Amino acid sequence: MMNKPVTSDATELQSGFVGAAAQSAIPHYISGHYHWAYLWPPGVWFFDHLPIINCIVFGQYRNMVESTLAHITDDERTGATVLIASAYGNLVTRLAERLGDNPLTVLDVAPVQLKLAERKLTEAGLREKVELRHMDAEALEFEDDSFDTGVMFLLLNEMPPEARQRALKHALRVIRPGGQLIVTEYGELGRKHFLHRFAPMRWLVMRAEPWLDSLWRSDLAALVADCAREVGKKIDSIDNTLIFSGFYRVKRFRISK
Repeated sequence: MMNKPVTSDATELQSGFVGAAAQSAIPHYISGHYHWAYLWPPGVWFFDHLPIINCIVFGQYRNMVESTLAHITDDERTGATVLIASAYGNLVTRLAERLGDNPLTVLDVAPVQLKLAERKLTEAGLREKVELRHMDAEALEFEDDSFDTGVMFLLLNEMPPEARQRALKHALRVIRPGGQLIVTEYGELGRKHFLHRFAPMRWLVMRAEPWLDSLWRSDLAALVADCAREVGKKIDSIDNTLIFSGFYRVKRFRISK
């Protein structure tokens, strides 16, 4: 199926022009709490360095990327793939490489993040393989069943619960039956991991990620299953990979009608 057109096309991205409509489309929780990290150019430059990213995720960035890519192939088992919200680091280029000839679409609600992804893909010689789309994860403009694989990498923890549900419903809506949704996230809040038990560290993490606590305390598998039902689909199977003793996880959901 052909994807619907969106406001910011490739020409707009390459020219650096961002219209008022694009700016106003940025959700309040990003323009408010996360402006310094995802919209402010000095912050974007700072946080896209691998040593910084690795410090933020307690040295687990490589493990998280590798565990995500373990579910990606260069054949029809993965197929057409969408990365729902671009990500700092090398995930975008690694994903484009791993997919081979499978098409990749990368979307983000922040034009500055798309420009960053475009620069990295161009430097890696992968720009022509990837479609960049200015789009909100809460309101995907693709037709139903447009993709075989969807990837969400450290996205859900940064969304308020209502926005999280909307993003999951749209992701599940655009993935074909037989496809997969790969979610790389924080693990559930427990009592064994020292970072969960150490209250000052929990406080520090939640100061940076104010909506993480609601994800920590939710059943992600049940949430995804509920969202799938609301869009007329169901979850057939779940693969779960724990990272850093469960502080992070990668869940792969198989989707059916």
